[in-house]
Amino acid sequence: MSVTIEAQVDADEFEFGRVIESVEADRIELETIIPIGEQALPLIEVHDEDHRALVEQLREHAVVAAVHVVEEYDDRGVYAIEWHEDPDTFFKSIRDQDAQILNAVRPNAHWEFEIRFPSQEALTAFRKETDQDGFGLEVVRVSQTGRPTRNPEEGLSEPQREALDLAVARGYYSIPRKATTAELADELGISDQAVVERLRRATITLAKEEL
Repeated sequence: MSVTIEAQVDADEFEFGRVIESVEADRIELETIIPIGEQALPLIEVHDEDHRALVEQLREHAVVAAVHVVEEYDDRGVYAIEWHEDPDTFFKSIRDQDAQILNAVRPNAHWEFEIRFPSQEALTAFRKETDQDGFGLEVVRVSQTGRPTRNPEEGLSEPQREALDLAVARGYYSIPRKATTAELADELGISDQAVVERLRRATITLAKEEL
């Protein structure tokens, strides 16, 4: 059963973060990690109108061997960073456990990662390795992703589904509210109290299935 974590890492905690921290872009996202031999080649998307100049700054960094252009547009560019050597123990720890980086973005002075591990054991080994390296990793959320997902609507009765569909369509849950339970009751041909009860039970069912 695979396990996914959402974690925050200060930019100065790992080599890739320190390299990227040397430029000030509006937004930088880690698209993927491409394994090249023993190295991890990060693919980044730089969102900034001056992204070409920012990439030139990256090329001047001591551990960067080259920055390869993948795609360039007026307001953003996608680039692959090649190291002189692979100095990043954080990415190595992820690769060692056959984990996948699903999402990574730097909103400010820290990076937010979403990482999927093939098992709980792999996650435990990763945490042990990062702890031994003195790595500051703040895990925000852990979720198991291997179980089959169910459609929450399967648990709804036909009357509950009908009432819920109508409530959504008429804007009952909009802000501000565009319909009342009395108006829904008129359309369904039932009492106001019956509508309230059907929506209440439908909400409980969906919440239980989802949570």
